[in-house]
Amino acid sequence: MCFYIGIEDLAANALIEAMKKVDKRFLTYNEIENYGAEVVQILQENGEKAVLILSRDNTDALFRNYSDFFEEREIDGQKGVALRQEKNIEDLIVHFRGYLALDVLMAFMNLRSVNALGI
Repeated sequence: MCFYIGIEDLAANALIEAMKKVDKRFLTYNEIENYGAEVVQILQENGEKAVLILSRDNTDALFRNYSDFFEEREIDGQKGVALRQEKNIEDLIVHFRGYLALDVLMAFMNLRSVNALGI
């Protein structure tokens, strides 16, 4: 089986882990990409195939389709994804974790992938 991981799942789960660790509500695109690369590596080490679906079109769709959750921001010259003020970690978990395959969920929560966020 091959898991296709979209920017919406990647950003949501990166924010969940960042908020659990340091209550960080903004991640740069670079931080999200590093997190995703580590998630894919963990899945591959466990015998699974995984592909990240990252493109400008997909990122634009993230902000269009999930505008109630996310907004694009630029902080200190770096663009990224911010969780809207009215949303919290429970909202993210309910909306973005309930349908994930266990292998993917475990990779999202793995200490190595969380450390790849650099926080």
